[in-house]
Amino acid sequence: LDENLINLNKPLNYSLWIARGAGMCLIWDCSIILLPVCRNILRILRVSFINKLIPIDENIWFHKITAYSILFCTVVHSLGHYVNFFKLDREYRLDPNGPFKLTAAELLYKSPAGITGHIMLLCMVLMYTTAKQTQRDKSFEAFWYTHHLAFVMLGALMFHGIGCIVRDQNGKCRGYGSYQYLAIGYVLYIIERCIRAYRARLDTRLVKAIQHPAGVIELQIQKPSFSYKPGQYMFINVPDVSKYQWHPFTITSSPFEDYVSVHIRQVGDWTRALGTRMGVEKEERGGGGKDAAPQPRQAAVGGRPEKKTELVDDRGEEIRVRAGFSMPIVQIDGPFGAPTEDVFNHEIVVLVGSGIGVTPFASILRDIWYRANNNMPLKTKRIEFYWVCRDLASLKWFQSLLSTIEQSMLNVKLKIHIYCTAVMKPDQHHNIALHLTDEFSGTDTITGLRALTNFGRPNFGAIFSELREGITNGTYMPGANQEFEVDVAVFFCGPGAMAKSLRKESLLQSKNGVHFSFRKEHF
Repeated sequence: LDENLINLNKPLNYSLWIARGAGMCLIWDCSIILLPVCRNILRILRVSFINKLIPIDENIWFHKITAYSILFCTVVHSLGHYVNFFKLDREYRLDPNGPFKLTAAELLYKSPAGITGHIMLLCMVLMYTTAKQTQRDKSFEAFWYTHHLAFVMLGALMFHGIGCIVRDQNGKCRGYGSYQYLAIGYVLYIIERCIRAYRARLDTRLVKAIQHPAGVIELQIQKPSFSYKPGQYMFINVPDVSKYQWHPFTITSSPFEDYVSVHIRQVGDWTRALGTRMGVEKEERGGGGKDAAPQPRQAAVGGRPEKKTELVDDRGEEIRVRAGFSMPIVQIDGPFGAPTEDVFNHEIVVLVGSGIGVTPFASILRDIWYRANNNMPLKTKRIEFYWVCRDLASLKWFQSLLSTIEQSMLNVKLKIHIYCTAVMKPDQHHNIALHLTDEFSGTDTITGLRALTNFGRPNFGAIFSELREGITNGTYMPGANQEFEVDVAVFFCGPGAMAKSLRKESLLQSKNGVHFSFRKEHF
């Protein structure tokens, strides 16, 4: 209770205290809401000791929690002040010559606090209603543009108290001093955006585009100033599609290759517009293609080991530039850190990708292949790779890549597990059954891999239990010394429902000296 506000405490009482308390919480929340999206700062913090104290990879989760806190405090703050304005209006009508000179309507719609407050409420309604995952899936553009109203909202917040409605008994303005707290987050974010703008405009060239089955386009980009690690992601902007939209995609190439690549599935408005700009017609988006012609590679530089062979994923058709058209200009920003960067810090790794969520593991498997075939030291000894797909066509995305890796891993034991969850037609069942009755050739009928395709969803409870038993009795890694506790790193990229299931099983199966540590990709 602030005794200096005795002139307001008496007529307003609890509604004033509640409104000001929620307002102070709002200032703190709004001062930190931008920090989780300062990705360059997080990239530095991620490789420091701070990452052991704070889960840096959960930045988007923290951003959402802070947004929910802002929403709650906004409701409380607004309702409190609506009650305050009603009480002040009553005091004014009882004594027009008293200390309160404004009606409720004047306080709401003519005072700086009322005007900026309603501007912020309007911005929040638009931002929150388009930020739901279901709405983002329907129209990402609506989410993208309305989310930038945050700058209008935060700007209005800076000037919310300039009218000095709240004064003490001596007439002194008793605002929050919000600018002192908000300025820190604002300045850091402005620096972040300036770094992104400068880096995005450095020399960048799209050298090749490949059309893969199931509506997937691979873009191969060269940027001399771009240096990355496997598992990281970057933002891509194609001005011909949208001048202002930047979309995150996981890097699928290896640092040992002279380009950086991403695989983009055409499922949303922006990705479909990109497919149209690249010349991929609608009826072609789900089809396959011929083997792509080999692309000449540049010599390895910067102390990289000389490659013995070249790892090529040739399952796709190179998109040719049509007469009168040219390859679009692209800009990329990044790279940014991700949990899968830590794969090489563990001896036993479980990689789980669902659908296009396999992309971060493509980069990691490529990098492991290069390291293994060039006799580079590698801590990782066992990899269990699980890929869950909805349809058979999706299995062709990285079929040749997985086949090459499966046949030539030297220092790392890789086991591939393919699961198809599609509901197949009767003729598909019949064709598969006919092929299975043939003499087994050592490879799967569907994928051509030595690993057989499983139908249905994987039971990770049973899988982790079997893996734990194999580690404890010494059959999983014969000859390895049993440590006090063995850490099995589980990396996942895919939908949230599957992530919850994996996280739950990782916790349940962590016992008897084996710990399953779960990590999920976030954008």
